[in-house]
Order: sequence, then C-alpha cells, then structure tokens
Amino acid sequence: MAGDVSDVGRNDQLTRRGLLTAGCGLLAVGAAACLTGPFYATQLEPQWIEVTRPHIQISGLPGSLDGVTVAQLGDFHLGPHVSTEQVRRAVEITNALEPDLIVLTGDFVSGSATHSAACAAELAALEAPRGVYAVLGNHDNWTDPDVVAGSVAGAGIPVLRDEARMIEVADSRLWLLGIEDTGFTAGVLGGFFGDFRAAWAEKRRRLAEMLEETPEHEPRLLLVHNPDFTEMLPEGRVDLALCGHTHGGQVRLPFVGSPMVPSFFGNKYASGLVRGPKTQVYVNRGIGLIAPAVRLNCRPEVTLLRLRRS
Repeated sequence: MAGDVSDVGRNDQLTRRGLLTAGCGLLAVGAAACLTGPFYATQLEPQWIEVTRPHIQISGLPGSLDGVTVAQLGDFHLGPHVSTEQVRRAVEITNALEPDLIVLTGDFVSGSATHSAACAAELAALEAPRGVYAVLGNHDNWTDPDVVAGSVAGAGIPVLRDEARMIEVADSRLWLLGIEDTGFTAGVLGGFFGDFRAAWAEKRRRLAEMLEETPEHEPRLLLVHNPDFTEMLPEGRVDLALCGHTHGGQVRLPFVGSPMVPSFFGNKYASGLVRGPKTQVYVNRGIGLIAPAVRLNCRPEVTLLRLRRS
C-alpha cells in the first residue's frame, strides 16, 4: 500500500511538472509569435513573391493559341512602402517564366506620379515575344495619369487607355481590350455600387464600342484594374478579365478570409479565378501594398496564366 501511495504521488508530481513544462513552452511560442509576427508581416511576407499558374479554359480558342502563356503583374505601388528592388525582383521572376505575353494591370505608384519614372525604368526590362501591355489603376488616376502613362510608355510599354490592341500568334489573333481606371472605388470614397456604376458608365460605353469594333469570333481579354467593373459589362463576349486592385485584402484570416477588401462585393474579388456575371475574372494579388503596409497569409503574386481550349 505504501508503495502504491508513493507511485501515485510521484505520478502527480510528474504530471504537474509536465503541465508546467507545456505551459512554459506555450508561453515561449506565444512570446515568439508576438515578437516575430510583426516582423514577418511587415518585412518578410511582403517580399516573398509567389508564382501562381492557373489554366484558363476558353471556349472556341484557336488551336494555335492553345497553351499560350500570359504573365500578369501589377499593383506595384512604388512609393513610401515599396522599393525599386521589389519591382526589380518581380521583373526577374517574370522574365524567368518566359511568357508569351505580359500584361500590367495598373497602380504603378502610390502618393506621387514622380515615382512612375523609377517604376517604369525597372519594368523596361520585361521581355515577352508578343509584347508587354499596360492599363492604369486608381492610384495612378489619383496622382497624374498622364505623367504615369507617359513614363510607362516611355519605357517601351504601350498603355491601353480605353483602346484595343490586336496580338498575332501564328495564324490566329488575340485581342486586348484596355479600360483605364476612373479612380472611383469602394472602401475609400464610400457610396454604393449604384454610384460606382454611374462613375464608370462612360467606360462601359467605350467597352461596348470596342466589342463592336473587334471580331466576335476571336478571343478577347479585358484588362481593367478594378474587378468590380466586371459586374457591369455590356453585351458582347469577353473571354477573360484580368484585374488587380484588391491585393487579396493583404491580410487573410482562417475561416474568415480578408476582413478588408476594397470591393463592393467583399471577398468575391479578393484574389484568384472568379466567375463574374458575364465572364471569368482573374484577380492578381499584386506586387506592392498600401498602408497598413502588412501582408499576412497573402503573398505578393506574379501570375502565369496558360490559355486552354475548352
């Protein structure tokens, strides 16, 4: 009996010691997370570019376009929170993918259009046999869109300002329809989607003209910075819209998603491939960021889309 009591006491002591050790371990892990979490979210993840490789099914895609690759990057936001080194790294990653075509979906600067010269100087190194094309975003519009567009065009990159451009691949043609951002967006200027529709009505009218001017049987890709625009497309076939703007929300929480997304449709257009009312939409998470300058579970992104005949 005495031996049994001793064993019980010893087991209790070991249990208490184990609990104490486990508790100390949890406290240490928690303290480490508190110390390293801000460093990771502000210094590491914003620099950790992810390459995504979605395959996009397009009905009736010509055989010579089946397998064509389109690299998408944007939301550079060169300025207070993003350096030229970050843009340069994105360019190097993109060139290493050897895409057939490259599209830049806006927001080259933050705060001042003067940053556009340095951003464009880095982007000038982009290489693709079918060319590099760009549209402007809301931050470009908020500074000076003519200056930003001039810098990008000066780097040899055509900026599509509500215009279409035809790309020839073998015996087939692919159309890029570029819509320039109006600057009106959810989250900053407030309002309702009806206000957005009114602010973008002229852009919708111009896209309708472009759809009438381009052959309906040839594939058409829409380049527009803000994915909310895809909720108000005019009649006419758009095979794929390529957008940015929302940055994936910059912070994504388990079971919740992104608490703050600058879209009238919440997490629907946070990132990735989405089915809009009239077409499929790919939303790129962007290279840079805006204040608060953190990324968590939402790495910056270079996208290599491969077009596939469905």
